[in-house]
Amino acid sequence: MHKSTYNIVKSRLFECIPEKLKPWFPTDKPIWHILDFIPDAIIKIYEANKDQYAEIGKNIYVDKTAMISKYTEIKGPALIGKNCEIRHGAFLRENVIIGDNCVIGNSTEIKNSVLFNNVEVSHFNYVGDSILGNNVHFGAGVIISNVLLIKNKTEKNKKDYKEVKIKMPDGTWIETNRKKFGAIIGDFAEIGVNTTINPGTCLEMNIFVPSSVSIGGYFKAGFVFPKNIIYGADE
Repeated sequence: MHKSTYNIVKSRLFECIPEKLKPWFPTDKPIWHILDFIPDAIIKIYEANKDQYAEIGKNIYVDKTAMISKYTEIKGPALIGKNCEIRHGAFLRENVIIGDNCVIGNSTEIKNSVLFNNVEVSHFNYVGDSILGNNVHFGAGVIISNVLLIKNKTEKNKKDYKEVKIKMPDGTWIETNRKKFGAIIGDFAEIGVNTTINPGTCLEMNIFVPSSVSIGGYFKAGFVFPKNIIYGADE
């Protein structure tokens, strides 16, 4: 895919990329390029801003203004930004970058992912191998699926992983060369409760996804999802 296409897609997803992350979103690389370099990004950001962060565990760097509940588990490498709130029962696995003013809530698990600023994933969420833009909000129970499982035809009880492709705005499919890939969620996206986001999904800025649906593919700004529940009332 031509680098100009990468830039067009970025402009549809993000109004701006946080300054500390810009080096990891080069113009000639796909948006998901950063997912292979999260540990490197964490070290570079920390080394450039050592006075800002406290190292609370091996390769776990937390801004001094962040609030971390006693009953959380964080495995490094991890970087947590200004004024974040990591609540009771949150689980941050390896290779996680959390931007500024984010809320990571009860029973929310994040793995190999990048969250921009002002993101809220507050209740029973899973975010794996994904990028969440600024001001993204997940309702309770929103899950990002990050693997495509297929049955092994020769071994009855064995499962294989299928490489994830991403659909572009023009309808073409792009190889990511990744067997684990979740979603890219644009700025100001609102995702309703109990929704499943399937591998390789892209959501442009300002999109609204209703509750309790399963989605996959590329969705342009303004796309209206059909509701799976019709609300009504007797007159």
